[in-house]
Amino acid sequence: MATTTSATTQQPQDDIDSAQQQPALHLADTSMELVTESSTPVPQGFPSEEERSSLMDKIYNTLLDGPRIDILSKLPYEMATHVLHFIDMPNLAKVASISKTWNDLTKDNSVWKNVYLHQQQWRIRTPSRKSAPNTAATIDPEQASSQHAIGGPTRGALMGSIIKTPLDWKELCRNRKALEARWKKVPAKKTKLHGHEDSVYCIQFDNTKIVTGSRDRTIKFWDFQTLKCTDTLRGHSQSVLCLQFNEKMMVSGSSDNTIIVWDMETHQPISRLHGHSAGVLDVCFDDQYIISCSKDTTIKVWDVRTMALIKTMTGHRGPVNAVQLHQGQVVSASGDALVKLWDVATGVCIRDFIGHERGLACVQFDGKTIVSGSNDKTIRIWDVASGRCTKVLTGHENLVRTLHFDQNRIVSGSYDYTVKVWDMTTGECILDLDKGHVSWVFDVQFSSSRIISTSQDRNIVVWDFADSEMDTSMFE
Repeated sequence: MATTTSATTQQPQDDIDSAQQQPALHLADTSMELVTESSTPVPQGFPSEEERSSLMDKIYNTLLDGPRIDILSKLPYEMATHVLHFIDMPNLAKVASISKTWNDLTKDNSVWKNVYLHQQQWRIRTPSRKSAPNTAATIDPEQASSQHAIGGPTRGALMGSIIKTPLDWKELCRNRKALEARWKKVPAKKTKLHGHEDSVYCIQFDNTKIVTGSRDRTIKFWDFQTLKCTDTLRGHSQSVLCLQFNEKMMVSGSSDNTIIVWDMETHQPISRLHGHSAGVLDVCFDDQYIISCSKDTTIKVWDVRTMALIKTMTGHRGPVNAVQLHQGQVVSASGDALVKLWDVATGVCIRDFIGHERGLACVQFDGKTIVSGSNDKTIRIWDVASGRCTKVLTGHENLVRTLHFDQNRIVSGSYDYTVKVWDMTTGECILDLDKGHVSWVFDVQFSSSRIISTSQDRNIVVWDFADSEMDTSMFE
């Protein structure tokens, strides 16, 4: 366990000082060798904020200044509820207090469905009419006008059955609003998972399981509800530095220079990929490619079906510590202080993102936005189209080792032992979780209701923003 936050503290065996290899790059910290890892347009079919505001003004003016006529009550029911689709959640509560008729109209389930789906950051799982009993769909606002679901595995309470009753959208709105408010305070419920015998380098979770990789050379599966270890996988001969899974397969990378592809049903290895000449620091994949990056400064592209090596992309002058794949493009972050955007099909570097003053440790990419963390103690938000850095987030006191983001927030972990939550829009740090780990934070992931972090202290910390009475199984 580290006794100081200095990045020159003795590293685990898997950390190599890249500064010794490249003194001109000013990467003075051994921590840089991480061999251990705009707004969204309003969806079609929804009124814009301006349209909502204009309509509300007209309604209020009519009620206050015009003849005292209950307009809404005189409309057909379907038309009256359609008018309420233009009203946001706070004003809907006010409308409900005007009269009994208006109150009854605000109870319509379709009105609250519209309210929920209009929140662009709120996503929800709902059953697909075309899916099998064990599948569900995720609805987000960009698909909200369509009733056809997008396939995905059912999680939590949905496993094994399809909901037979309509969703209570009003209750979902209430729970989601309450849950969002809790992200501004340190959660009362914090659980530490013990089981790994050394540093825990990587994590991913969904609503049924948590999967972690460690310097103890194992991958462990944990039950999402009970938080008990359910399986331990062995296959790598050195530290498990990175992993990613979906419902069918998992890909892991290791200090042993190899990548293992696992079957998620049997938990057995499918294939072992050789090609890197040094530790594999990060992996990601989609339905076409497996992407890996390494201390050897390269990025490799593998065919996800044949497992054959397709190409090697070179250009970084330091270890490539992180990669993120999105729709045929890869973003990489390196100890050379550069973020690069690549076209996977051609292997060509499209753009460099220059701004960090020291080497990079982590990067995330959603197609429009890149968020990167560095040994300069900052987080930078980049616009992909222009290449411009739009925000610089400061607050960490040491290397920003890991981060994860969505439309609402960024969650980051650092060698300063803390996990921080940032507002994606303002860049403000809204929550500082400094009582979870006693050593470097290596990885962090979050959902609508949980943050889970891992550390050199061997602990996996689950920060739970929901209580036992709040059903969050429907929330993405």
